[in-house]
Amino acid sequence: MIAKYIRCEVVEAKRNIFSKGQRLWLETAHCEGFISQLGGWEQETNIAVILARWTDMESVKDFMSAAHDPIAERANQVGSYSHISVSYLSAVICIPAFNQGGKNQASCGFIRIADCYIDPDKLDEFIQEQKTLWNPGMQQVEGMLGGQLWQFNDESDRYLVTTYWESEAAHRHYMAEYFPRLKQQAATDIIHTISGHHIQTEPSWRVTP
Repeated sequence: MIAKYIRCEVVEAKRNIFSKGQRLWLETAHCEGFISQLGGWEQETNIAVILARWTDMESVKDFMSAAHDPIAERANQVGSYSHISVSYLSAVICIPAFNQGGKNQASCGFIRIADCYIDPDKLDEFIQEQKTLWNPGMQQVEGMLGGQLWQFNDESDRYLVTTYWESEAAHRHYMAEYFPRLKQQAATDIIHTISGHHIQTEPSWRVTP
């Protein structure tokens, strides 16, 4: 699985224009290999974050060569942001949810993103700790809808942990009641640097096949 991770610094006065244009990307739903797309606003900023998931890189390339530009032209978002970054990532492991009553990641209201640089000698330990400590710990939390651990295609020591939550309140509950205990058990020398991002999702930006 491939992720296209987009961050746009949107001009504050043009947030509505950007958001209106983002809704036109619903046409992506008909493209071969497309899985889903979620997006929203990073809290307390004018940064828009979009995370699109595809089955493989060939499907992404086909979309970029055939369908992307006509949709982008109709969306007409270029003048609404001052900077854009686009990264491609490959899935390393999935973070399963546990018994969430049929709710799925596409319906999440809140995304937590952890952007991590890992000591090259600690990559195996990082992945193993995610599997054996963080994943089981998060699975206990009501409202946690799963997630993925991704590796940046052009930066072998950079990883993105994306977790999906039913609401911001569910994530706050995790941070207050579960995270401190898990952090105490985690190794302190694996992650070189980490930055966290909280995304309130925009329902009108969601795209599903």
